[in-house]
Amino acid sequence: MRKLIFLNLFCLICIMDAKYAQASRSQNDALGVVLYTQDLDIMGGGYAKDNFKVYYRGKALQDASGSSFRYLGGGYAKDDWHVFYRGAVLKEASASSFEYMKNGYAKDSWKTFFGGREASEPVSSSLSALGGGYSKDNFNVYYGDQALDNASSSSFMSLGGGYAKDNWKVFYRGRELKNASASSFEYLKDGYAKDTWKQYFRGRMLD
Repeated sequence: MRKLIFLNLFCLICIMDAKYAQASRSQNDALGVVLYTQDLDIMGGGYAKDNFKVYYRGKALQDASGSSFRYLGGGYAKDDWHVFYRGAVLKEASASSFEYMKNGYAKDSWKTFFGGREASEPVSSSLSALGGGYSKDNFNVYYGDQALDNASSSSFMSLGGGYAKDNWKVFYRGRELKNASASSFEYLKDGYAKDTWKQYFRGRMLD
């Protein structure tokens, strides 16, 4: 009888030890995930890094150095040797002098970039966003990365709906509306605009 009681107690102890060991492993696994998550540096723009690798949207970047990697803004990032845009290496960019400006623009000592590719026009640090795809610096007006010919930076403004104007000209999505009167031109809504004599829809004069 005593042997039976001892055997039952021994089995009970073994079962409890097994459950405790399983619970400990689960707890350690969970703790390991927590520790890894704490080590993961979420940098913004889809970039992250841990002690060993750099990731873009969960995919490891083979050419990135985690020790010097930093996110600059606008999809741009760099380490001591490479520049990245949305996870892809910009081979024509110089990492040592590369910096993000604003509104999708970045530059190094020799080139200006817009949306991850070399821009057709250089821009200055005075660049400001106007909305609707328009921006300007102290000297030029841009639609996307294209400088607008004969647009006046000092008086240029975005009106909404793709329309913009300066003191003399009206533009729709970067294209000049040659027959529009800038002095009276205004954007209405839903693609419609007008001046004193004419009405427009999405940059087209109504009959």
